[in-house]
Amino acid sequence: MKTILLLIVLLISPVGAVEPRVLLEEPFTSELSKDWFWGLGAWKAEKGILRGFESGPRRHGPVKVRRMPLRDAVVEFEFRLEGKATFAGIIFNGSQERGHIVHLVMAKDAIRIISHPTKGETKELLKVPAKLAAGEWHRVRLELRGASLSAVVDDQKVSAEHACLGEEKLTFGLGGDSGGPEGEKAGALEFRKLKISL
Repeated sequence: MKTILLLIVLLISPVGAVEPRVLLEEPFTSELSKDWFWGLGAWKAEKGILRGFESGPRRHGPVKVRRMPLRDAVVEFEFRLEGKATFAGIIFNGSQERGHIVHLVMAKDAIRIISHPTKGETKELLKVPAKLAAGEWHRVRLELRGASLSAVVDDQKVSAEHACLGEEKLTFGLGGDSGGPEGEKAGALEFRKLKISL
């Protein structure tokens, strides 16, 4: 009987189907782990949402960085722009000496893929028009495979290639522009349902 059941399972299972291996699922229901080790602005994880906004005199949008060594991966999350916030993004970094590697930027009016072939160098690989309304949740599925990055933002597909994208990423950051230095009065960025898998 066991042999017959096993045969049935093998016959109905897709050939070569492999379940993705989940590396990270962030519930954002309580204080962030120590793997979220650096940031700018004010950040709070609560009720399934990571919320950040600019704070203090330094004019830089909020960013929160987490350790997560990877090369190839699928990254999924949702984001929302609140108030005067203009864009959200995810950036992947090498070592401190290497710096940024690649950045997916999702603005109200455009989606961009920006590479950093060497430390301090910026090269825009793609910029396409978009309509990402404030106050609404937007779905993102990003895939890193070798020297390419592809993403679907809501239903809009984008992709780009550059040799530096194949480098090992040691950390990633969530952030963007929350609307200005007036804190939450100006606006905020929100992220939820963050999942990384192979």
